[in-house]
Amino acid sequence: MLAILFITALFVVISIFLFFRAEKLQHSLLVLQRETTDTLKENKALTEAMVLIASKHEQFTKNRLQQLLANNQKHKRQDIVELIQPLINNYLLIFSECLKKQKLQTVTKKCFDSQSTNDYKEFISKVIKNDVTIKRLWASNNLIGFISLVEALLVKYSYVDVTSASSQDKVIFKSKIDSRANF
Repeated sequence: MLAILFITALFVVISIFLFFRAEKLQHSLLVLQRETTDTLKENKALTEAMVLIASKHEQFTKNRLQQLLANNQKHKRQDIVELIQPLINNYLLIFSECLKKQKLQTVTKKCFDSQSTNDYKEFISKVIKNDVTIKRLWASNNLIGFISLVEALLVKYSYVDVTSASSQDKVIFKSKIDSRANF
């Protein structure tokens, strides 16, 4: 009889212990669910902010490209500036894909190939391979490299005339690009 009473008491104690343990775990679970919901809301807000920033930057770069095209109609570098156009016209798409951990070169190739099959090869040979700094930015193959690459290309063709640039202009351009690339 005493054994049955002892087993019953032990069962009651274990049941009470497990009840309070389950309540504590349930409370922890609710706290974690609230934190997860808050994190998802914050993540969504940050993603929307990144997309908004990217779209504004896209508009800004497109305006700068249009100014470049208007200013360079008289110069020999018009064809080179036109090679940059698919890169900038697809800015938001490339930005979004790079944000999703896609490789810059893969996404850019798809964007160029959708317009013309030879433009990508020309872009690589005439724009990327001619400048060490731009080549380095292209080789980074990520989002930061893409943003810096677009900025470097716009700066390069805004300030430096390819046919008549003095060596001092090239040094100034290189120092501007290097300072932007090393952030």
